[in-house]
Amino acid sequence: MNKIAFAVMGVFAAGSAVAAPDWSKIDPVKITLFYPGQSSLEWVMDKAEHSAVPDIVNKGRTCAKCHTGDANEVGDKIVKGGPAGNKKAPIEPKPVAGKAGHIPVELQTAHDGSKIYFRLTWNSPKPAGEKMDKKNDVKATIMFDGGGTVDGANQNGCWATCHDDLRTMKTPKSDEKKKYIKDADLASGKFYDYIQFRSGKGELMIDGYVAEDRVREGGKSLIKAEGKKEGDKWVVTFERDLAGKGKGDHTIAAGKMYNFGVAIHENGANYRYHHVSLGYQFALDEKGKEKNQISVVKQ
Repeated sequence: MNKIAFAVMGVFAAGSAVAAPDWSKIDPVKITLFYPGQSSLEWVMDKAEHSAVPDIVNKGRTCAKCHTGDANEVGDKIVKGGPAGNKKAPIEPKPVAGKAGHIPVELQTAHDGSKIYFRLTWNSPKPAGEKMDKKNDVKATIMFDGGGTVDGANQNGCWATCHDDLRTMKTPKSDEKKKYIKDADLASGKFYDYIQFRSGKGELMIDGYVAEDRVREGGKSLIKAEGKKEGDKWVVTFERDLAGKGKGDHTIAAGKMYNFGVAIHENGANYRYHHVSLGYQFALDEKGKEKNQISVVKQ
């Protein structure tokens, strides 16, 4: 059976958990996923809107360096339709009453020499607004590049895939326009590997990529994407081969720092109505110099 055809459910019976490392021995990294509204890459890199653009361009300053400490406040303001940026204009034109502005998440990572594991743990916020995705109450996504292969990803993270002309954004080209990377090139590695857990019964895990378009298939490296909910607490685990085995699969090797981001769609959210992390980086058995750089330790 093709790996993409594994069905995953939101709640699993005892004994069906992912065969993974001893998570009790792996210190979690606390990250804040926040509500971004319509803050596209174009908005982030607009000098008239964003005072940090000169530092991003000239000094290579990362979004995480500036906003790790206040991502919760940023999300709480945006989700309510509050003013943002130099122009003090809302970047969420249609606020959803009661929607959480941020979600605290614990991220754990490990590898065993042939596979890498990602584990996300969070408490679901209070439901708000309509359920856009009737099949999936929750979707959890991780995207990563090939180790500096996507322009600006080390500063802006997944914003490299988010643009004004996407559906539900500021100037959509169509209702079908999805994430993409400008000047993407699969052959040279200029794309994001895209893996996703989907909570709906019988729903398929996603092993795809984002290049000139977002594609939900082609990958062969994702082994499992499983999730379990106990009360309000979700635990989602990804198990993936380090080797890139299919179309849109990056090979993860020692000696490289990979840019990545996390997104969670809660309460049946769809499209841009999710919570996202700032740009983070990971490397195998190599501790980075910055707070947003994570060492994936061998277990």
